[in-house]
Amino acid sequence: MDDFTVYNEAIDELPIVVDIPHSGTEIPLAVQKELIPGILLPNVDWFLQDLYDFVPQQGFTTLENNLHRYLADPNRNAKMTKLDGDYRHEVVYSRTTFGKPIYHNELSETEIQGRIDSFYKPYHDKLQQLLNHKLEKFEKVYLLDLHSFAEYPHEENVQAADVVLGNKTDTTSDMKLREFLTARFEEKGYTVSNNHPFSGGYITQHYGQNPRIEAIQIELAYHMYIENRYFGEEELSGVNVGTFTTAKNSLQSIFLSLFDYVN
Repeated sequence: MDDFTVYNEAIDELPIVVDIPHSGTEIPLAVQKELIPGILLPNVDWFLQDLYDFVPQQGFTTLENNLHRYLADPNRNAKMTKLDGDYRHEVVYSRTTFGKPIYHNELSETEIQGRIDSFYKPYHDKLQQLLNHKLEKFEKVYLLDLHSFAEYPHEENVQAADVVLGNKTDTTSDMKLREFLTARFEEKGYTVSNNHPFSGGYITQHYGQNPRIEAIQIELAYHMYIENRYFGEEELSGVNVGTFTTAKNSLQSIFLSLFDYVN
């Protein structure tokens, strides 16, 4: 399998690029040998490539990362190379999202840079290429960065919304785009949170600096598409078919509405 998959690269009808950076599960054999045996690698954006398989079918230019986010996280700044044990501050994770050590031996600076060169930069090079191609055709381009989450991390007694829209408080995209998406999700019965607790990671912040690109992060709660239950430190292998199908149908309708928004 390729490290990432691109759909509709040359299609020029829509000024939209969709990316899914955290749904991949592939880990090269050489890296697998370095892992602590039996280590769990939780909090992947499980099954998003299947959930959103209608997106490329509808003609959206789409970039999907097939590699595991633990290898080198595209949604982190490449300068985050100092290991501190907190995955939120590391482009290459030294510990899981539950704080468990991943490797037998701590990764060296050379190994971390190798991961960035091999797994991180190619993804961003392709994403920039896709956006540049759209910018040649359109005055305004939209980047939809798709994610999912189990619960609000590092916060207690917080009721999770079904969807979190992040655009750095309306600085990486226009407020109108966030409000449009909020209304579409709410019409489908979703609760929506504005920039809390996720206000957009590196991808939206970096590409949203371009005044001609509106970038927004869409976070969907696990319980809305995988199964309505608590999710802990685990790797997932399946979904509740009814929950998954209901979510896919709702999302497909929401994405179809974007045709009218951008035209």
